[in-house]
Amino acid sequence: MSYRVIGQPWRYTGAVNVEDCKTTEEIMIKSGLNYEVKKHELVAKMPIDVINMDKALDDFNNLKKKDSDAHILGSNLYTTCPNAYCTYRDDYKIPLGTVKKQYTIVQNKEAFKFFDDAIGTNEAKWQTAGFFGNGERIFVSAKLPDNIRVKGDIVENYLLFVNNHDGNGGVKILFTPIRVICQNTLAAALKSGNALSYKHTSSVHKNIEEAHRVLGITKQIIQATNDAYNLLESIKMTDEQVMKYICEFYLTDEEKAKLLNTGHSYKQVIYRNGQACNDADISTRKLNIISDTWDYYNVGIGQKEIVGTAWGAYNSISGYYSNVDTATGAKRMDSIMFGDKSRKLKEALEYEFTV
Repeated sequence: MSYRVIGQPWRYTGAVNVEDCKTTEEIMIKSGLNYEVKKHELVAKMPIDVINMDKALDDFNNLKKKDSDAHILGSNLYTTCPNAYCTYRDDYKIPLGTVKKQYTIVQNKEAFKFFDDAIGTNEAKWQTAGFFGNGERIFVSAKLPDNIRVKGDIVENYLLFVNNHDGNGGVKILFTPIRVICQNTLAAALKSGNALSYKHTSSVHKNIEEAHRVLGITKQIIQATNDAYNLLESIKMTDEQVMKYICEFYLTDEEKAKLLNTGHSYKQVIYRNGQACNDADISTRKLNIISDTWDYYNVGIGQKEIVGTAWGAYNSISGYYSNVDTATGAKRMDSIMFGDKSRKLKEALEYEFTV
């Protein structure tokens, strides 16, 4: 089977190349992210009993004592929801999410402004910018100058700046390593996660100013991740050990117990032994993923030089998610950077390899 490099998750059709931009203000204009976000009290629309209008009017009059803005229009009653607001794009009046009263909006043009100085001193370089959905989440990626080297293998380091307007998170700065030869998205070697996060509150602007520390923090992350990757490269693994790693990663505890308790092996799963797979109740879809990962380990992009090591085993997982899985575009980026695949990439790195 032949494979192709799909590329960095933030470089998809729809994302805008902003490498020529020097400031976040330029980025917002070029990528169309310079819209204002506002919030308004959330209004509930409730049907009224048009058959029993006397009771409906009594209910309405009682409601007016609590909510002076309540009104009837047609056969519906409208009233504001307590402590509930809607964020929306002011240009198109498109709702983005539901938030509480104390939620403070951080405009896109302000969210990452602190990082302009780093761009100006060549400590990083802007890459791409884009948004999800109607603009409830926006992102800008930046490449850091320091690379990780795993013998002759080069891993580039990136920061992904994210601003949310839907109430599901505030401003985030994610550290993301990318293996150059195959463009695999990797996990950082951090127990505490790979992101700085700031909630949208009245003090968020102050927090963002404090994020000037981010470059110093990323240097520490790069060093820890460099050590972790080089340790993986030094750990030798047999085919049977890699098979076990792949199967233990994808199979549930129940599937593993059924497999081993019926006298079968992980090798039988890799080679799709019918009896073993049936006894363990492993789905065809999961078997396909396991088989594809094993194939990628052996003949995937950039795998030839690292087969027989824990570094090669880990890159079989990251390679599957980066270059084999069928998700594309913004959906692919969302899953790899923020969703289930992001969590799984970290789990794959934290596996207890035997030194």
